Amino acid sequence: MKTLYISDLDGTLLDRSAKLTKRSAEIINELSSRGMLFTIATARSLSSLRILSDLKTDLPCVQLNGVLMYDLGKGEYMGCTPIETEAALKISEILRKHDRMSFVYKADSEYGIHVEFEHLTNEVERRFFEARKDQDYKSFAQTDKIRISDDDRVIYFTMVDSYDKLLPIHNEIKKVPGARPTLYSDNYSDLYFLEVFSSRATKAEGMKKIKQIIGADRVVAFGDNLNDIEMLLAADEGIAVGDAVDEVKQIADRVIGNSYNDGVAEYLLENYNG
Repeated sequence: MKTLYISDLDGTLLDRSAKLTKRSAEIINELSSRGMLFTIATARSLSSLRILSDLKTDLPCVQLNGVLMYDLGKGEYMGCTPIETEAALKISEILRKHDRMSFVYKADSEYGIHVEFEHLTNEVERRFFEARKDQDYKSFAQTDKIRISDDDRVIYFTMVDSYDKLLPIHNEIKKVPGARPTLYSDNYSDLYFLEVFSSRATKAEGMKKIKQIIGADRVVAFGDNLNDIEMLLAADEGIAVGDAVDEVKQIADRVIGNSYNDGVAEYLLENYNG
């Protein structure tokens, strides 16, 4: 039986400093050399995936929570699911009403990502910007007013703040047809991420596409946060790391070791038999 193993990154495969440990890389690379099919499904984009430079996998992967599909082996994009223009305009109206036009992602025809923002609200958003402003595949630009037209391919909105401040925005956007907002805790601070993308884009759908492409019979998925729940439920076996949020542990088929103790890699080492 051909099994696909697919893992979230932050809070799941990565440690508390957002790094792939040497042990996790060694275990996964060794098992992959023996035929294990392993890939990732993440909220990160290609420019952030340099953290996986030690990981040897050439399968398709899921980026931006399902908005982008990327073939790691061929080094090329396989698909993009943008937000429809009408929905993007309604989302921007809600965000501007709350003075929250933080980061708006637009994709070009080659899926290079251009991020626009009007202002940064807090120190976490500032660090988010500073860590990414000089990365490949993604450009950042501050503007007085972000404009969205039919010619724009808007793929993502993201912002960081307290749960209480983001929840009302989440609830308003949830009513917009074609929009999928997800609100979940930041793994590296006490704040929350609110991310908005097309309702047609999910980690679960991306996972199903990869399963079909490689001809896998079943999927084992690993996650830790609210944006992983749909993927874990859609997998043949959904696994939560030990430090996952309670909601993920409750729906998981199994709970394993903590992310910061190489939980995913140790599980694979113990259970993958080639």
